[in-house]
Amino acid sequence: MEEKKYKITGDVVNDRVTNVDNFHDYNIHVPTRTIYFGKEVSEFGSDVDEVDCQSAAQLIKNLLILKNYSNNYITLYLNTTGGSWEDGMAVYDIIKTLEAPVRIIGIGKIYSMGSVIMQAADSRIMTKNATMMIHDGTSGYVADSKSSEAWSDFSKDIRHIMYKIYYNKMIKINPKITLKEIEDMCSHDRIFSASEAKEVGLIDVVI
Repeated sequence: MEEKKYKITGDVVNDRVTNVDNFHDYNIHVPTRTIYFGKEVSEFGSDVDEVDCQSAAQLIKNLLILKNYSNNYITLYLNTTGGSWEDGMAVYDIIKTLEAPVRIIGIGKIYSMGSVIMQAADSRIMTKNATMMIHDGTSGYVADSKSSEAWSDFSKDIRHIMYKIYYNKMIKINPKITLKEIEDMCSHDRIFSASEAKEVGLIDVVI
């Protein structure tokens, strides 16, 4: 049987590409409903293992493409150092609102914003040699005094949102966990092996 081709239009690819080409060029394999997010050099020459406007846009488009094919499970392989809070939350919100369930398999590193995105999954999985890191993150906003105060308040707000995201998942494994304990964990880079992440409730399964 001839391999089914998927038509993709754009400036950097031919109109007809194979499924393997799709996976290499767009990080999406439609037949197996698989998406990959990890370090590579984009067509613009920038590394995209971080969650930013460009990489989040591609990831969201891929999620929506697979959702529009069917509501069966989508598998996302995630390997990231983290990135922008706003762009990461765009990905988080899309995963949470998709009708199709999403399993995220953390490989290599699931740091910072990556660990937050992981919490959106219906099934949270890490390979046994992968590493997770959570922390409060850093603010890159520079502004005048009053604007700096506004951004400082915003940073406090998003940290509380992040603590709640972790808490709502971790409490199912550790009923005695408190928001204060999570806040203390995030006060510095807290690094977890896959088994440690499972033990505290940041993931469900180690493979």
